[in-house]
Amino acid sequence: MPRRRFEPDRAGIGEVMRSAQVRAALRQVADAIEPPAKSLARSEVGSEFADAIRVEEATRPRGRPTARVIADREDGDAVEFGDTNQERRRILGRAAAVGPILPERGGG
Repeated sequence: MPRRRFEPDRAGIGEVMRSAQVRAALRQVADAIEPPAKSLARSEVGSEFADAIRVEEATRPRGRPTARVIADREDGDAVEFGDTNQERRRILGRAAAVGPILPERGGG
């Protein structure tokens, strides 16, 4: 029996990516990353830095939704990646890798 090749409907993929369910799932993942990020920041950098960590949602030019955890401070990049005056902390990167953050898939 010959194998059938799956050809996705590009318009359909765009619709799915812009759906409320995808937007909610992106937000759920970002919301799961925020608390460990704040905890790491509070213990390693300070409360002011932890208080600057938040979830930001946006829509890219072609309609693709995003949700990301950011450190909304001028020194956020320096704390995350390091520079000549700041040790690399990787607060957000480490928080994103903490435990299972994706929702369990139902069904079978």
